[in-house]
Order: sequence, then structure tokens, then C-alpha cells
Amino acid sequence: MKKIFAIIVALAVTAALAISAFAGIDALYADVNVYQKNPGFVSDTTVKINPGQKLYILGWFASHGKSCEKVVWFLDGAEKECSDNYRDRPEIAALDAFKNQGFVAEDFTKAGFGHDTVDQGGMMELLGVDTLPDGTYTVSIKGKYTDGSYETLKTDFTLQVGEGAPATDKDYIIVPQSNLTDGIWLQTNGQWVGVEFTTTAPFSRVSVPSTWSSRKDANRECNVVLKLYKFEYNAEYTLSKDPVKSFTYEIESDGVPVCMLDLGESVAAGTYIFTVTVEGEKLTGDFKNNDNAYLVLDHAPEGTDTSIVKYLNTDKTFCLTVKGDIVEGEFVVANPADTDAPQQGGDDPVTPPTTGDASLVIFVIAAVAVALVVLKKRAF
Repeated sequence: MKKIFAIIVALAVTAALAISAFAGIDALYADVNVYQKNPGFVSDTTVKINPGQKLYILGWFASHGKSCEKVVWFLDGAEKECSDNYRDRPEIAALDAFKNQGFVAEDFTKAGFGHDTVDQGGMMELLGVDTLPDGTYTVSIKGKYTDGSYETLKTDFTLQVGEGAPATDKDYIIVPQSNLTDGIWLQTNGQWVGVEFTTTAPFSRVSVPSTWSSRKDANRECNVVLKLYKFEYNAEYTLSKDPVKSFTYEIESDGVPVCMLDLGESVAAGTYIFTVTVEGEKLTGDFKNNDNAYLVLDHAPEGTDTSIVKYLNTDKTFCLTVKGDIVEGEFVVANPADTDAPQQGGDDPVTPPTTGDASLVIFVIAAVAVALVVLKKRAF
């Protein structure tokens, strides 16, 4: 829950933004009731647990003019209860960024759900998860207001209970998540950032967290375009080619969409570039009329060594998670050095032969044999 303070700081310096509601889920864990300073399963579209395991969450939600009633979760469409451990946050309403928008202390009654430590009461449990039999379920998590409306905390995801299959892949947190106080604000049409990374094993998903964005219900909608490119020669040449995969979605609600590109199937180990671009007529970069759209990518924690990756079109860092095969040793290694690329539209450069190419070896042997015959004839 410390993240909320960073969010408030960011809001204090951007008081011109008109915000009617906010929501976020900081962590989702299985059988862990203490905040580990990482999001856990928050960005996963499939969560696998064993029978008898529990799920715990930590986060916040509020809306101006509404009263928070409780957090609920949905199992195959049926509403379920959570444990009763909330936190009032009336001090947030006193900050200028909220006070200027009309927020009052009552807006933040029961705004926080769960606690960082067991002594404080622990994280919030999704009641009944530990009684589910083996099977596959559709689950979502929402904040509920007293007027019956909801705030989405985590959209539909698949909960797989049992089946006992050992994990073959996992989420590798390459650059950990901190907060958005010094994050990257994408707020003009076509603005983009990218990251180059190299894996030692196949992977099937790339994601970066975004815990702050404009909202569709406030008429500030925009599209987020995610693309993955196979690296060739250098970044400029790579981005001139077609991506391996791309996905576009519309921001529905603040804090809900993690910028996640699911590849559907694994791609080979190697060097890739992942880009995030915002598009839409509301991305004007002008907050004067309180109608500008924006997306904020979380900044990496201070002191994090990000030299293992290379950021593009930004002098800041942002977080990165890659879901890939479980390997012994390092999953991500340093990117290769850039090399000269062919002229656009020209022929690709000739790749130096390697002795590992069997057909080339045969060709070389044949060429040597011909040369020896010619030399032998000349000798006589």
C-alpha cells in the first residue's frame, strides 16, 4: 500500500487533471498474506493453484461522490465475499489534487483493502477459494460502492485449480515495479517508448505495468498499441520491419489494463524490441481543458540496475516482465552490440559462413577438391 503515497505525490504536482475515480490492485498472491513488494499474479491471465490454497489481494479504490461498500470477487459470474479488513484513507481528501476536484473524506472511507503486514491485519482474502475442487474457473475482482456500481480491480482471468502439472514457465521480473512518481507519461498521439532485451529461452508474453491512466468513462479514452519485433542489426532497422506480434486495446478504466502482449505461443530465444505506443484524438498533451488522455508507465525502483536491457525513445526506465520457459541460470542476458544494417530496400548483407552449416562444409570441400585438381594439372 506504500504505492498509494507515490500516486498522491504524482497527483499533487499534476493538480490540473480532473479525476473522478481511481482503483488499483498492488498484489495478488497464493497462500502469502504479507506484501512482498511485487505484484505477484496481478498481470496474469491464468492463475494456477493447488486445491486448498488461498488467494490474497492488496490495493485501493474510490470515487468522488460515492461510498465504498466492499471488495468482492466473481466466480463464473457469481458474486463472492472477501475478508473484512479495510483501511479508511481520509487524509487523501485533504491533498490539493483531490480537494480541488471536490473530494471529501467520506470518499475514502474503506478505500484501502488489505494491509502490508500480518500485525496490521494482513492482506485481504478471497473467501472460498480454498474450498474449490479441481477445475478451471473464470474469476474477476471488483470494488463495490453503496449505490450498487462497481470499480474493476482485476478483469476476468482463468483460475486453474489442481491437475498437478508442474510449471514449465514463469514470469521473470526483469525490471521490478516501483511507482509512477517519476514514471513515463505518454500523453500525445503517436508517442512511444521501447525496450530491447535478450532471452536465453523461449517466451510467450511480455508486459509492463501501468497503474495510472485516463479513463474512458471520463471521455478521455485512448488506444494502447503493443508490438514485439525480432531484433536485426540495430534498433532503427528492426523497427522498420514488420513486428512478430501486435495488439491494440482501448483503456477502459484507470489502473486496470496492464500493458501485456500475449503471443499465443512461444517465440524462440533471442533479442527482441517491445514497444508501447498511445494513439487517439484525446492525446493532445494539453491539460488546460481537463480532457487530455494519458498513460503512465511505472518507473523502476531507485538504484535498480537496468543495464541488462536498453530503453528506446526515453531517458527514463520502466518495468518489464517476460513470461518464459524455466531455465537454469540467467533467463535474460545483455543485448548484443549494434551492427551496420543494409540500406532500406537494398540487398541484405552477406552473412559470413559458419562451419556449423553442413551444406556449406560440403561446398567448401568440393571447392578445395577442384582447386587441387587444377593445381595438379598446372604442375604437369
